[in-house]
Amino acid sequence: MALSTAVYFGLIYALIQVEGQSLSGAFWASTMFATCFNITTLSSIAIYRLFFHRCRNFPGPLPAKISRFYAAYLSAKDVQYYKELAKVHEKYGDFVRTGPREISILRKSAVPLIYGPNSEMRKSTWYGQTGNDLKKTSIHMTRDHESHKQRRRAWDRGFSMKALATYEPRIKIKADAFMRQLRQSTKPFDASAWSMFYSFDVMGEVGLGKDFNNLTSGQEHPAIKGVHDHMTMLGILSTVPWLLNVLSSIPGAAAGYSSFFHFCSSEIRAKNKAWDNENYPQDIISWLLKAVKDKDISASPSPEALEDDTRVVIIAGSETTATTLAGALYYLARCPEKQKKLQRLLDHTIQGNNAWTYEKVKSVTYIDDWISETLRLRPALLTGGPRETPSRGTKIDEVFIPGNTNVLIPVSLIHRDPRWWQKAEDFVPERFGEERAEMGTDQAPYLPFSLGAYSCPGKNLAQLSLRIALSTIVQNFDVSFAPGETGEKFDREVLDTFTVTLPPLQLQFQPREHS
Repeated sequence: MALSTAVYFGLIYALIQVEGQSLSGAFWASTMFATCFNITTLSSIAIYRLFFHRCRNFPGPLPAKISRFYAAYLSAKDVQYYKELAKVHEKYGDFVRTGPREISILRKSAVPLIYGPNSEMRKSTWYGQTGNDLKKTSIHMTRDHESHKQRRRAWDRGFSMKALATYEPRIKIKADAFMRQLRQSTKPFDASAWSMFYSFDVMGEVGLGKDFNNLTSGQEHPAIKGVHDHMTMLGILSTVPWLLNVLSSIPGAAAGYSSFFHFCSSEIRAKNKAWDNENYPQDIISWLLKAVKDKDISASPSPEALEDDTRVVIIAGSETTATTLAGALYYLARCPEKQKKLQRLLDHTIQGNNAWTYEKVKSVTYIDDWISETLRLRPALLTGGPRETPSRGTKIDEVFIPGNTNVLIPVSLIHRDPRWWQKAEDFVPERFGEERAEMGTDQAPYLPFSLGAYSCPGKNLAQLSLRIALSTIVQNFDVSFAPGETGEKFDREVLDTFTVTLPPLQLQFQPREHS
């Protein structure tokens, strides 16, 4: 862009100095030249992408074949890009060209090939939207496979069984704080907001060793609120990764996130200053910082990368858990008979006010079934991360995908595809439990935490946090829709904003008589 501007004004200068034209004449001639040049260039690009590109034979909307800006347009309409993907798949089939070199795929056989542990595909250019310097980006945005593999070891230490054991009692304290808030008022609670308060307080505690006090104040931490206020724009712009990269480099363009960025930076500096190598790490960031202090090969490669990793821990770890918890509470209200079943199982296993232990909770497998079914119907990430095919290309069933093509699987669609899921639109936790074989669950495509080398490292922490919160709430309250609340908006108006933005959900939490 800067080069084009320089050429434009250079041409004006040359016409005046060399040809002796007037300023207005030089301006007019340069403008006509620039217009013709741009029209010719854009037309040639469009013709190439439509008729000569390696993905030309894949069906899809005409504008999508020409430019990724069509995806941005679809996303901006209602901020529900996942619904737009559903429409194009219904019209064009399982393989749809959604960008000049992007194919969206709805095939069960594509899941292991794209995301599986033996996949030859790597992260696409989508992950370069915050920069391509692997020494300055978070592990999530790192495209280099070997670098990701090395750095993942430090993360895995922070999510190990030993580390989780130190997190569990602190998470229970947050769940009890959540319960106290529910007991103190007979008014309805917005489950979307309070699930977010809980999950961010948990991640502040075990991710950063910091208390955000969201549950106490009933408000978002100011630094986090700035992020949430700008998630819609992030969701739209992320459909055109290079544009987001360009805009983020403009001074002041990321002002909405500056408070959060400064907060993460200051917390890292404080941890660094107070570091004691003799102390056992008590939170995830301390594990990452320990790798840096030990000069371990798994360490974040620079201070910038460590700060970016910190942001990933807080946002990715909190958003996904909050979305799932709110969804689980929604299904409690929507399915009262199943709620009673879960209560009976918990009451049978945990008898008495002081009998709660996490080991007992884990033995109630119906909680895991509830969480798994919630993740099937309401995945925290609606579209799987795009991957790039190897240069030689790859074949999925009968279809050849050319090399260096971005491919993705819409998770929210494949999780509800009736070809692989019985009663696909119904909430049936039993499909992950006693009816698993009967309903063919193990043969169905399921990837709420992704799969393979790039799968979510925090899966076990998310499960821990969700089990504790859900068991605490279900055993102590009857959950129902508040007067005037049907749950329809919560079900249908989810926004695709990079992660997920939920509509309000007003629920009533009635203390159970025995508790």
